[in-house]
Amino acid sequence: MLFAMLSALSWAGFDFCRKKLAAYYSAPLMSVVFSLSVLPVFLVLWLYAGAQLPTVEYFLPASVSGLLAAVASVSFIRALAIGKIAIVLSMLSFTPVCSALLAWLWLNEPLTTAQVLGIVGIVGGSFWLMGTRFKATESGIWHALLTSLCWGFSIVIDKYALQYGDKAFHATYITVIVLSATALVLGVRVKAADIQKHVGWWGLSALVFSSAVILQLVAIELMQPGIVEGLKRSVGITSAMLLGAWVFKEQLTIKQRVAIIFMLLSTLILLL
Repeated sequence: MLFAMLSALSWAGFDFCRKKLAAYYSAPLMSVVFSLSVLPVFLVLWLYAGAQLPTVEYFLPASVSGLLAAVASVSFIRALAIGKIAIVLSMLSFTPVCSALLAWLWLNEPLTTAQVLGIVGIVGGSFWLMGTRFKATESGIWHALLTSLCWGFSIVIDKYALQYGDKAFHATYITVIVLSATALVLGVRVKAADIQKHVGWWGLSALVFSSAVILQLVAIELMQPGIVEGLKRSVGITSAMLLGAWVFKEQLTIKQRVAIIFMLLSTLILLL
Protein backbone atom coordinates (compact mmCIF):
# COMPACT_ATOMS: atom_id res chain seq x y z
CA MET A 1 0.00 0.00 0.00
CA LEU A 2 2.92 2.34 0.75
CA PHE A 3 4.28 2.11 -2.80
CA ALA A 4 0.82 2.74 -4.27
CA MET A 5 0.38 5.87 -2.14
CA LEU A 6 3.89 7.15 -2.95
CA SER A 7 3.18 6.54 -6.63
CA ALA A 8 -0.12 8.43 -6.39
CA LEU A 9 1.61 11.38 -4.71
CA SER A 10 4.32 11.34 -7.38
CA TRP A 11 1.67 11.40 -10.11
CA ALA A 12 0.06 14.35 -8.33
CA GLY A 13 3.41 16.14 -8.28
CA PHE A 14 3.83 15.42 -11.98
CA ASP A 15 0.38 16.87 -12.68
CA PHE A 16 1.40 20.03 -10.83
CA CYS A 17 4.58 20.38 -12.91
CA ARG A 18 2.60 19.71 -16.06
CA LYS A 19 0.14 22.46 -15.17
CA LYS A 20 3.00 24.93 -14.68
CA LEU A 21 4.61 24.02 -18.01
CA ALA A 22 1.26 24.06 -19.84
CA ALA A 23 1.32 27.85 -19.58
CA TYR A 24 4.28 27.92 -21.96
CA TYR A 25 4.13 24.75 -24.07
CA SER A 26 1.62 22.74 -26.08
CA ALA A 27 0.38 19.35 -24.85
CA PRO A 28 1.95 17.41 -27.79
CA LEU A 29 5.36 18.99 -27.19
CA MET A 30 5.18 18.29 -23.46
CA SER A 31 4.24 14.66 -24.05
CA VAL A 32 7.29 14.07 -26.23
CA VAL A 33 9.69 15.98 -23.97
CA PHE A 34 8.46 14.14 -20.87
CA SER A 35 9.18 10.80 -22.55
CA LEU A 36 12.59 11.99 -23.74
CA SER A 37 13.50 13.21 -20.26
CA VAL A 38 12.66 10.01 -18.38
CA LEU A 39 14.05 7.57 -20.94
CA PRO A 40 17.69 8.04 -19.80
CA VAL A 41 16.59 7.60 -16.18
CA PHE A 42 14.95 4.24 -16.88
CA LEU A 43 17.87 3.12 -19.03
CA VAL A 44 20.41 3.92 -16.31
CA LEU A 45 18.29 2.08 -13.72
CA TRP A 46 18.15 -0.97 -15.98
CA LEU A 47 21.93 -0.91 -16.57
CA TYR A 48 22.57 -0.44 -12.85
CA ALA A 49 20.34 -3.43 -12.04
CA GLY A 50 22.44 -5.69 -14.27
CA ALA A 51 20.93 -5.06 -17.71
CA GLN A 52 19.14 -8.40 -17.82
CA LEU A 53 16.94 -9.00 -20.84
CA PRO A 54 13.43 -10.40 -20.32
CA THR A 55 12.34 -13.80 -21.53
CA VAL A 56 10.62 -14.19 -24.88
CA GLU A 57 7.19 -14.40 -23.19
CA TYR A 58 7.58 -10.78 -22.12
CA PHE A 59 7.52 -9.01 -25.46
CA LEU A 60 3.98 -9.67 -26.68
CA PRO A 61 2.12 -8.39 -23.59
CA ALA A 62 4.64 -5.58 -23.10
CA SER A 63 4.22 -4.45 -26.71
CA VAL A 64 0.43 -4.49 -26.36
CA SER A 65 0.70 -2.44 -23.17
CA GLY A 66 3.03 0.02 -24.88
CA LEU A 67 0.67 0.44 -27.83
CA LEU A 68 -2.29 0.96 -25.50
CA ALA A 69 -0.30 3.57 -23.57
CA ALA A 70 0.61 5.30 -26.85
CA VAL A 71 -3.03 5.36 -27.99
CA ALA A 72 -4.02 6.72 -24.57
CA SER A 73 -1.40 9.47 -24.76
CA VAL A 74 -2.49 10.64 -28.22
CA SER A 75 -6.18 10.34 -27.33
CA PHE A 76 -5.67 12.27 -24.08
CA ILE A 77 -4.00 15.15 -25.91
CA ARG A 78 -6.81 15.15 -28.48
CA ALA A 79 -9.43 15.16 -25.71
CA LEU A 80 -7.77 18.16 -24.06
CA ALA A 81 -7.68 19.97 -27.40
CA ILE A 82 -11.38 19.61 -28.20
CA GLY A 83 -13.07 19.02 -24.85
CA LYS A 84 -13.52 20.64 -21.46
CA ILE A 85 -10.85 19.85 -18.88
CA ALA A 86 -13.53 18.96 -16.29
CA ILE A 87 -15.04 16.38 -18.64
CA VAL A 88 -11.66 14.86 -19.48
CA LEU A 89 -10.54 14.55 -15.85
CA SER A 90 -13.90 13.10 -14.80
CA MET A 91 -13.76 10.45 -17.53
CA LEU A 92 -10.25 9.45 -16.43
CA SER A 93 -11.77 8.34 -13.13
CA PHE A 94 -13.09 5.29 -15.02
CA THR A 95 -9.56 3.87 -15.28
CA PRO A 96 -9.71 2.03 -11.92
CA VAL A 97 -12.99 0.44 -13.01
CA CYS A 98 -11.37 -0.86 -16.20
CA SER A 99 -8.28 -2.04 -14.31
CA ALA A 100 -10.25 -3.77 -11.57
CA LEU A 101 -12.51 -5.59 -14.04
CA LEU A 102 -9.68 -6.83 -16.26
CA ALA A 103 -7.55 -7.91 -13.28
CA TRP A 104 -10.52 -9.85 -11.92
CA LEU A 105 -11.47 -11.51 -15.21
CA TRP A 106 -7.94 -12.18 -16.51
CA LEU A 107 -5.63 -12.40 -13.50
CA ASN A 108 -8.27 -13.77 -11.11
CA GLU A 109 -7.77 -10.92 -8.63
CA PRO A 110 -11.20 -9.94 -7.26
CA LEU A 111 -11.84 -6.96 -5.02
CA THR A 112 -13.58 -7.00 -1.69
CA THR A 113 -17.00 -5.38 -1.35
CA ALA A 114 -15.43 -2.43 0.49
CA GLN A 115 -12.88 -1.93 -2.28
CA VAL A 116 -15.60 -1.99 -4.94
CA LEU A 117 -17.54 0.66 -2.99
CA GLY A 118 -14.36 2.71 -2.69
CA ILE A 119 -13.78 2.72 -6.46
CA VAL A 120 -17.43 3.52 -7.18
CA GLY A 121 -17.21 6.37 -4.68
CA ILE A 122 -14.08 7.76 -6.37
CA VAL A 123 -15.75 7.69 -9.80
CA GLY A 124 -18.94 9.31 -8.51
CA GLY A 125 -17.00 11.82 -6.43
CA SER A 126 -14.93 12.83 -9.44
CA PHE A 127 -18.02 13.74 -11.47
CA TRP A 128 -19.51 15.51 -8.45
CA LEU A 129 -16.28 17.46 -7.85
CA MET A 130 -15.94 18.53 -11.46
CA GLY A 131 -19.64 19.35 -11.72
CA THR A 132 -20.03 17.27 -14.87
CA ARG A 133 -22.62 14.92 -16.28
CA PHE A 134 -22.12 12.19 -18.83
CA LYS A 135 -23.39 13.41 -22.19
CA ALA A 136 -22.57 11.34 -25.28
CA THR A 137 -22.58 14.45 -27.46
CA GLU A 138 -20.03 16.34 -25.36
CA SER A 139 -16.87 17.24 -27.29
CA GLY A 140 -13.88 15.11 -26.34
CA ILE A 141 -15.85 12.67 -24.21
CA TRP A 142 -15.17 9.64 -26.41
CA HIS A 143 -11.48 10.45 -26.68
CA ALA A 144 -11.39 10.71 -22.88
CA LEU A 145 -13.21 7.39 -22.52
CA LEU A 146 -10.78 5.73 -24.93
CA THR A 147 -7.94 7.12 -22.83
CA SER A 148 -9.47 5.61 -19.69
CA LEU A 149 -9.91 2.22 -21.32
CA CYS A 150 -6.35 2.13 -22.66
CA TRP A 151 -4.67 3.31 -19.46
CA GLY A 152 -6.93 1.13 -17.35
CA PHE A 153 -6.14 -2.01 -19.35
CA SER A 154 -2.44 -1.28 -19.86
CA ILE A 155 -1.61 -1.29 -16.15
CA VAL A 156 -3.06 -4.81 -15.82
CA ILE A 157 -1.07 -6.01 -18.84
CA ASP A 158 1.99 -4.40 -17.24
CA LYS A 159 1.50 -6.62 -14.20
CA TYR A 160 1.30 -9.72 -16.39
CA ALA A 161 4.39 -8.73 -18.40
CA LEU A 162 6.45 -8.10 -15.26
CA GLN A 163 6.39 -11.83 -14.56
CA TYR A 164 8.92 -12.14 -17.37
CA GLY A 165 10.94 -8.94 -17.22
CA ASP A 166 12.63 -6.34 -15.04
CA LYS A 167 10.72 -3.22 -13.98
CA ALA A 168 13.38 -0.78 -15.25
CA PHE A 169 13.57 -2.56 -18.61
CA HIS A 170 9.78 -2.50 -18.85
CA ALA A 171 9.66 1.23 -18.13
CA THR A 172 12.32 1.79 -20.80
CA TYR A 173 10.56 -0.41 -23.36
CA ILE A 174 7.15 1.18 -22.83
CA THR A 175 8.61 4.69 -22.98
CA VAL A 176 10.32 3.97 -26.30
CA ILE A 177 7.02 2.78 -27.78
CA VAL A 178 5.05 5.76 -26.46
CA LEU A 179 7.73 8.24 -27.53
CA SER A 180 7.96 6.82 -31.05
CA ALA A 181 4.19 6.70 -31.53
CA THR A 182 3.42 10.15 -30.17
CA ALA A 183 6.28 11.83 -32.01
CA LEU A 184 5.20 10.26 -35.31
CA VAL A 185 1.44 10.65 -34.96
CA LEU A 186 1.55 14.18 -33.55
CA GLY A 187 4.42 15.27 -35.77
CA VAL A 188 6.32 16.91 -32.91
CA ARG A 189 9.85 18.17 -33.44
CA VAL A 190 11.69 19.21 -30.29
CA LYS A 191 14.31 21.96 -30.38
CA ALA A 192 16.63 22.67 -27.46
CA ALA A 193 15.75 26.35 -27.61
CA ASP A 194 12.10 25.48 -26.97
CA ILE A 195 12.74 24.11 -23.49
CA GLN A 196 15.83 25.94 -22.22
CA LYS A 197 13.84 28.67 -20.50
CA HIS A 198 12.28 26.26 -18.00
CA VAL A 199 14.97 23.63 -17.45
CA GLY A 200 14.25 23.49 -13.72
CA TRP A 201 10.60 22.56 -14.22
CA TRP A 202 11.51 20.02 -16.90
CA GLY A 203 14.05 18.45 -14.56
CA LEU A 204 11.60 18.29 -11.67
CA SER A 205 9.00 16.81 -14.00
CA ALA A 206 11.41 14.09 -15.08
CA LEU A 207 12.17 13.25 -11.44
CA VAL A 208 8.56 12.91 -10.27
CA PHE A 209 7.42 11.26 -13.52
CA SER A 210 10.10 8.55 -13.39
CA SER A 211 9.44 8.02 -9.67
CA ALA A 212 5.70 7.68 -10.30
CA VAL A 213 6.21 5.05 -13.01
CA ILE A 214 8.71 2.90 -11.08
CA LEU A 215 6.70 3.08 -7.85
CA GLN A 216 3.55 2.14 -9.76
CA LEU A 217 5.25 -0.92 -11.26
CA VAL A 218 6.35 -1.98 -7.78
CA ALA A 219 2.83 -1.40 -6.42
CA ILE A 220 1.00 -3.45 -9.05
CA GLU A 221 3.23 -6.43 -8.32
CA LEU A 222 2.00 -6.31 -4.73
CA MET A 223 -1.70 -5.48 -5.12
CA GLN A 224 -4.70 -5.33 -7.43
CA PRO A 225 -4.12 -2.82 -10.26
CA GLY A 226 -7.60 -1.37 -9.78
CA ILE A 227 -6.68 -0.24 -6.28
CA VAL A 228 -3.46 1.36 -7.55
CA GLU A 229 -5.40 3.21 -10.25
CA GLY A 230 -8.10 4.23 -7.79
CA LEU A 231 -5.55 5.79 -5.46
CA LYS A 232 -3.85 7.54 -8.37
CA ARG A 233 -7.06 9.13 -9.63
CA SER A 234 -8.38 10.09 -6.21
CA VAL A 235 -5.14 11.62 -4.97
CA GLY A 236 -4.52 13.24 -8.35
CA ILE A 237 -7.91 14.92 -8.66
CA THR A 238 -8.26 16.05 -5.04
CA SER A 239 -4.68 17.32 -4.82
CA ALA A 240 -5.12 19.22 -8.08
CA MET A 241 -8.17 21.00 -6.65
CA LEU A 242 -6.46 21.73 -3.32
CA LEU A 243 -3.23 22.95 -4.93
CA GLY A 244 -5.30 25.08 -7.27
CA ALA A 245 -6.88 26.71 -4.24
CA TRP A 246 -3.67 27.14 -2.24
CA VAL A 247 -1.13 27.91 -4.95
CA PHE A 248 -3.14 29.36 -7.84
CA LYS A 249 -5.76 31.03 -5.59
CA GLU A 250 -8.65 29.24 -7.31
CA GLN A 251 -11.92 29.37 -5.39
CA LEU A 252 -13.54 26.14 -4.17
CA THR A 253 -17.31 26.07 -3.83
CA ILE A 254 -19.09 24.41 -0.92
CA LYS A 255 -20.13 21.63 -3.30
CA GLN A 256 -16.53 21.03 -4.34
CA ARG A 257 -15.34 20.94 -0.74
CA VAL A 258 -17.96 18.35 0.16
CA ALA A 259 -17.03 16.33 -2.94
CA ILE A 260 -13.36 16.36 -1.91
CA ILE A 261 -14.27 15.02 1.54
CA PHE A 262 -16.44 12.36 -0.11
CA MET A 263 -13.57 11.28 -2.38
CA LEU A 264 -11.13 11.12 0.54
CA LEU A 265 -13.59 8.96 2.50
CA SER A 266 -13.95 6.70 -0.56
CA THR A 267 -10.18 6.44 -0.69
CA LEU A 268 -10.06 5.35 2.94
CA ILE A 269 -12.69 2.69 2.19
CA LEU A 270 -10.59 1.52 -0.78
CA LEU A 271 -7.62 1.03 1.55
CA LEU A 272 -9.58 -1.26 3.91
